[in-house]
Amino acid sequence: MPLRLRSNNYSSAVGVVYHDSNGAYHEVYVKANGEVILCAGALGSPQLLLLSGLGPTSYLSSMNIPVVLDHPFIGQFMADPPRTGVNIVNPYASTDVGLGVVGITDSGPYIESPSIPPNSTPISFLPFMGSVPPLNTSVEIISGKVSRPLSTGWLHLKSASNVTVSPAVRFNYYNRTEDIHQCSNAVEVIRKMLASPALNEYKFNDPDGGQSFRFIGPALPQNPSDFETITSFCHKSLATFWHMHGGCLPTKVVDSGLKVIGVDSLRVVDASTFFNSPGTNPQATTMMLGRYIGMKILEERAAY
Repeated sequence: MPLRLRSNNYSSAVGVVYHDSNGAYHEVYVKANGEVILCAGALGSPQLLLLSGLGPTSYLSSMNIPVVLDHPFIGQFMADPPRTGVNIVNPYASTDVGLGVVGITDSGPYIESPSIPPNSTPISFLPFMGSVPPLNTSVEIISGKVSRPLSTGWLHLKSASNVTVSPAVRFNYYNRTEDIHQCSNAVEVIRKMLASPALNEYKFNDPDGGQSFRFIGPALPQNPSDFETITSFCHKSLATFWHMHGGCLPTKVVDSGLKVIGVDSLRVVDASTFFNSPGTNPQATTMMLGRYIGMKILEERAAY
């Protein structure tokens, strides 16, 4: 049980159990007016709460985990904004690798364009469309992030006793038609980008005298009005930016101060409390959340 919880007439977090990098076992207990602040991320925080006996009673009982408090929504409403796009082979070796461009569109999706350096492992494992990619070429990735997806899933434990075993997560990507429409918007933005003169330098010379792109992975659908084709492309090009969130949502698991509902001296402060993953990366938002809750805690303690 990673969190030490006391449950009589009420539940309260009283400490934390952990192993250090050398494998040594430790127990740390909360002092007077103190609390446990859980910041293990969208996957780790729901996992630790479940392992500590907070979660749906029927589920915890089926895992032989002693139930401290019935909490039906822990590990629920897990979401991860889908990533879609194309991988364009650059005819020339690019020295400008990494994420270089981020765009915010009127239609909803965020567009990002990182580069993969020449002769890198990711290139060698991607299926090349057309012919063998030339040596010393880089790959330009044009990706759209489907922001605020409505499709959600859940997190389940794979081990009821070993905290080092990662949980199983199902995000149900594109389970809602609205998310497919957002992907379609991203595809249309990328289509317009590929048709712009600025990207002509990334085209290869064809035997017939024309020029065209070379793709690793699926190319954009030729018919932008065919919804079934667009849906198929969204599924085939599905990837992730690792901006997952949910599992400990406000009003369901935590209150407005991110305190776990029904449990004293326990808060969750990380992306597991996000209804949506803001912007192109939630790092800044998570840091601001930590600052906000930190100031809130200081104000509360000043009143003691």
